[in-house]
Amino acid sequence: MKRRAFISVYDKVGLIDFAKNLVEKFDYEIVAGGDTYEFLKGADVDVIDIAEFSNSLGFLSKDFAAMNETILAGILANSSDSRELNELERLAIKSFDMVVVNVCPFEKISFESADADEVLSKIDIAGVAILRAGAKNYKNVTVIVDKVDYYVALNANDFGRLKLAVKAFNFTANYDRLICSKLAEQTGEKPFKTFNFEKLKDMKYGENPHQKGAIYKTDRMVDYEVVNGKELTFNDILNVTEATNLISEFYDVNCVSIIRHTKPCGVALGRSLYEAYTKAFDCDPVSSFYGTVGFSKTVDEEVAKHLNSMAVEVVVAPDYDEKALELFSDNSEIKLVKLNTPLKDYRRLTVEEVILTPFGALVQDRNNSELDKDMFKVVTREKPTAEQIEDAIFAWKVVKHAKTNSVVIARDFKSVAIAQGQTNALSAVEWALNYACDGSKEAVLASDSFLPAEDCIYSAIQGRISLIIQPGGAIKDQKLIEVCDKYGIAMITTGIRNYRQ
Repeated sequence: MKRRAFISVYDKVGLIDFAKNLVEKFDYEIVAGGDTYEFLKGADVDVIDIAEFSNSLGFLSKDFAAMNETILAGILANSSDSRELNELERLAIKSFDMVVVNVCPFEKISFESADADEVLSKIDIAGVAILRAGAKNYKNVTVIVDKVDYYVALNANDFGRLKLAVKAFNFTANYDRLICSKLAEQTGEKPFKTFNFEKLKDMKYGENPHQKGAIYKTDRMVDYEVVNGKELTFNDILNVTEATNLISEFYDVNCVSIIRHTKPCGVALGRSLYEAYTKAFDCDPVSSFYGTVGFSKTVDEEVAKHLNSMAVEVVVAPDYDEKALELFSDNSEIKLVKLNTPLKDYRRLTVEEVILTPFGALVQDRNNSELDKDMFKVVTREKPTAEQIEDAIFAWKVVKHAKTNSVVIARDFKSVAIAQGQTNALSAVEWALNYACDGSKEAVLASDSFLPAEDCIYSAIQGRISLIIQPGGAIKDQKLIEVCDKYGIAMITTGIRNYRQ
């Protein structure tokens, strides 16, 4: 008996070869509708129009045609039950052996259109229903929702069809979840939070060898590729994320961030990438070894030569020129990550941060806080210069990515000291000043949280800091301002706290 496949796809990559294979090598009859039918017909594939096959009314949409009882009954039929087969024959309904359906990703629809009615009009009904029908009847029907499974599915056994059915149900569940989330936006509430993580692969281990680890695909992911070296480890991905977070703050200039154990140990801007790298490295040369280095621009030959002579674990950048790649090709120890997502777009990624704890799941918006000259307030008599303000904004962007309590001392677009993970603000101030030594002279001091007492200011004065930038909001704010005025030091308050636990 001739086998039969129903095909309706949004993503048509690889479809022609697959469909021809079905017809010519596996003796399939193909039923398709709408643009899939036209696409296959135009490629000289033997295909039957769904309207003709199901005797549906021509003026109805493809949703009505595809959900005709002739189609659904044929997909749900139990081909191993003789009574069902006899009933199908009596009703002149033909059974299906394969369902190939993929629909326009809902995240693409909702991202491209803000109009709720337009979004609703594009929700696929028939495709999702047919996928569910095929997946429910997986013992008799092979269901394909992903083009990567085209040729695997042709020889699928019972267990293989079950795996394909699970994949189809996972898709339909996620599709409905995205619709629910989009509609919930109109209510102003988010009462439900579900996550659909598709496993990409198991990793060698997690943070430590005794911990199992894996990476999962999320709704919004950066497009990247490893162009040199081994696969990224669990810890590599954590460090690459932090490096990219920092360079995305300065996507339009030459910026370098150096990360060790997810913490920034050097950040700088420069007239060239090489200058920015040397300035960032100088902040903490010891911690920079075996670190992850992020570059905001294309890595060139000069930078590659230097990195090749250093102990570097991972490099992440928008691109690498040909000569740089040639140099790195002889060094498999350095992993090169190429960001295909532009850094400017990376800044706009609406990725929620999720922390799973035994006390519940914590979900928060990503910290995309911004700061410019019109947003902060100079609260002292001493006014900062234009150059000091630029350094203050730089230091503020860096301290935002350090672990609380954190303080950054910066000058000339270079981090001089980064104190982080301290349990109080005064300890962070003192640690940074002690580390900076003479480097704190005429520099800017940025704190992620408000400075609670005058001790912080006195320490900054002893370190010859010229400008302090901090959120403000402490009970003793006025006393801090008075101390600054007494000793001629400028202070800016931003009103923005940047805790990072």
